Amino acid sequence: MQGSITAPADLAGSPDLPASRSRLERLAQLMTTLSLALIAIKPFLDIVSEKSAANAVDLGVLLTVAGSGCMVVAFAIVAWDLRTVPGSLLVAIFGVAFVLLLSVFAYLATSGRADLLALFDVRRTSIYGGYIAPHSGIVNEAVRTFTGFAPLLLLPVLLRRPQWFAVGRLRLVTGVILAGAFVHSLIAWLQVAGVVPYSFFFQLPQGFIGRASGGYYHPMSLGRLLIFAVLLLYLMRDHLPLTAVKRYALMVLFVATGAVSLHRLTLVCLVIIVAAFEVPRLGLLVRAARSGAVSKRAVWYTLGGVLLVAGFAAWQWGPTIWSRVVITFTEIGSLDIRSDNFMHGRGAVWGDVADIFGQASADVWGFGFGYEPWDMHNDLVRVAVTWGVVGLLLVVAVFAGLYRFTSRFCDRAGRHALIVLYVTMFVFGLTQKPMSYPYFMWLFLFCHIVIIVISGNRAASGRVATGADNGERQ
Repeated sequence: MQGSITAPADLAGSPDLPASRSRLERLAQLMTTLSLALIAIKPFLDIVSEKSAANAVDLGVLLTVAGSGCMVVAFAIVAWDLRTVPGSLLVAIFGVAFVLLLSVFAYLATSGRADLLALFDVRRTSIYGGYIAPHSGIVNEAVRTFTGFAPLLLLPVLLRRPQWFAVGRLRLVTGVILAGAFVHSLIAWLQVAGVVPYSFFFQLPQGFIGRASGGYYHPMSLGRLLIFAVLLLYLMRDHLPLTAVKRYALMVLFVATGAVSLHRLTLVCLVIIVAAFEVPRLGLLVRAARSGAVSKRAVWYTLGGVLLVAGFAAWQWGPTIWSRVVITFTEIGSLDIRSDNFMHGRGAVWGDVADIFGQASADVWGFGFGYEPWDMHNDLVRVAVTWGVVGLLLVVAVFAGLYRFTSRFCDRAGRHALIVLYVTMFVFGLTQKPMSYPYFMWLFLFCHIVIIVISGNRAASGRVATGADNGERQ
């Protein structure tokens, strides 16, 4: 581990601080606390939010914007001197700022692109999404980008005020997120049981089938929460008030919920996370079992409990669950990437976008349209269409800087977790758009905070934050 975080000398409430500065410190601490609280309770707010595919302005959206404002205020007070911010983190922050400037350019250039944008008015299937007015689309995209990446600004605050991100506080935030995931999973299973009505339906040749989405409109939103719930169970496993049996029971519930939601990419990401953390431990478990360190009675009781729950589910909802298993592995559209039906029509969207870009001018290739006129169903394609080649390079720089910054504070286990986090995001972005979902990015960036703090907590010794900063600049 190349760096660790320790408290700096200029702590809030120090008697040497002027009264005005002390008040600002308390305000910054309050903003940081509110930011973490909103990250924690967002899943519960989504339950009472609008259940529609439209970009509705509901309580969840308003509090997301408010939370982003809290993060900005905390950053402005604590880390206003950018010379104290590590270079790699500055690359990530300024990369996002330049992406937002590209949105301003696209907004001003929209009127001159009317003929080209008119080509997007043709939608061959519903997978293309609905019509989006260019100017409102650009503004919405910029707001989503700003709010989604706002937790980046908490990382410099973490460096300067690590005591505001104590393990106990992160444990509380994680616990509330897990409770939210549990409630959404419960709602999803009630949907499968026919107690709670579905909000989202999938069209099959033989008709429509409801898909479990918990308290969300779309199963993808549920999947996003389940993915990070399982990941946080691994990241915080030594710091949660849960026994191993309870922790694995929650994992089984979340993975099973992802399966019955019929969202294949969620299931793939969950399998990746579980495999990444469990496969390296298999050898240890085998040796522990042979040495008698693991109670055979506990193993049999655990297996019996799993079989009992599985048997009850099969008895109650067996045909329904089996039909969803069949759909999950059969209704995937064409696997011929040249076909319009590739991945249920995604091939048609990507092919038509390529045709339109073949008619585009150099400025569109370079800086994009500022928004996605169609639903691109792939994050890299979305970024290219929205901000062009320049935007794509900026986004790569953002994540490269963020990864480099975080890895400097990680031990071996922390770097392993960081790699799993990035692989999961990349896989999820193959047919989804995680960077355009603010809460996905909130959880993604919150995991960076957790990894840094937990790695530092494991370290026997380390340097102060200013020393880590100087080391990076050398």
